[in-house]
Amino acid sequence: MNVALCAAFLEEDVWENRLVTAALPQRIEITECNSAGALLKILELKPFSLLIVVLNGVAGLEAVRRLREKAPDVPLLWISDEDYNLFGYQYRVTCFLRRTVSDVQFREAVAGCLKISGKGEEETAK
Repeated sequence: MNVALCAAFLEEDVWENRLVTAALPQRIEITECNSAGALLKILELKPFSLLIVVLNGVAGLEAVRRLREKAPDVPLLWISDEDYNLFGYQYRVTCFLRRTVSDVQFREAVAGCLKISGKGEEETAK
């Protein structure tokens, strides 16, 4: 499975390590970037099974809005410092977590999103 991780500069390695651990035993390919603009360009080149946005405040909100326009059917996990639950609902985010996120919360969110993504890939293959 291909996973795109959009996290703030200097946080991407931390979230990548947490993601690898959370996804076990599944092996995933992770593409990192630091901005929604960069991720949108990557989305034009390759498909993803899961999008993860770890950006605070309005930067995260804007990233989610733009990603939903570009990839409306890809599961999306959004992590922010602000309570954007209502926006998460509006943009059909698969899972929204407010910082600080425990390892258990993150693992459960990733597992749920990957499960949804796996079902979508199975239906596409049929």
